[in-house]
Parts: sequence; structure tokens; C-alpha cells
Amino acid sequence: MKKQVSKEEIASLCLELSLLLHAGVETGSALYLLAEEGEQVELLSDLARRVDEGAPLHEALRESGAFPIYVYGLVEVGERTGRTEEALSALARYYEGRVRLARRVRSALLYPAVMLALMLVVIGVLLVKVLPIFDDVYASLGGRLTGVAGGLLNLGRWLEGVMPVLWALLG
Repeated sequence: MKKQVSKEEIASLCLELSLLLHAGVETGSALYLLAEEGEQVELLSDLARRVDEGAPLHEALRESGAFPIYVYGLVEVGERTGRTEEALSALARYYEGRVRLARRVRSALLYPAVMLALMLVVIGVLLVKVLPIFDDVYASLGGRLTGVAGGLLNLGRWLEGVMPVLWALLG
């Protein structure tokens, strides 16, 4: 089984193939034209060869092992009904929508992740740099930080000690 084709590549291939079929280009010739563009040359040439040998497009797609079942299933329905162009166009729209949705989800998750990281950096700076200053002020007045503040001061000192290790791990 070959490597699966990405959703972006499926959307592009289906759109370009539907446009070529709409223009009256035969399926095998259209696949050869797309293979000349440079992306997925081996796969498209193999598909074109199979189609030129008489295999329906959906069989060529299935035998390649590079496409999801939904792709060659819908192409098969399109071929049986005489609406291959429309099936390919619908596939292109579907996979373009999937790509857009995946990008939205990624960006929606990226913002909170960045904010969390910045918040942790700010808390780290407060624990490592600012809290010891308050401890020095209390010490000069003859007192100590106790309770939660004392625990946070100890955490800050521990973080300061392991910071070189953390930077090495991040690097």
C-alpha cells in the first residue's frame, strides 16, 4: 500500500481533474497532463496508465492504495451515473472544507496554548525573580515569608536551580 495522499492534494487533484473533464479531455489524458505538473508524478502516471488500459477511474484510484475509500466510492457513483465531473467537483469542495476546518481547529488551539505558555513564563519570573525581593524586604524588617508565600518562595528557588536543565531540555 502506498502512502496516503493528503487532503490538500486530493482537493487539488479532484478540482483539476473535474475541470479537465469538463473541458472535454479524456480521463487518461487528463491524468497525464496533471502528472506533467510535477506533484505526485509517479502516482498520476500510474493512474493514467491503468485508465488507458481500460480500467475505470474508481478502480485505478482503489488499486493505487493512496486514496481514502470515500474518494473512489464517490467517483464510482459518478461514473455509474455519468456524472464523474460533478462527483470530482463535490470531492474537491468536501476536501477543501476539511482542510479549512483543520486549519481553524489548529489556530483555535494555538492561541490558548501560546497564552498558557506566556502565563507560565510570567509566573516563573514572579517566582524566581520577584518573590525573593519580597523575602529580602521581609528579612530586612525582621520577618519571614510563611505559609503559601514561603512555599512559593521555595518553589521559586527550586525552579532557579533546575532552570539550566529545563533550558537544555527545551534546546
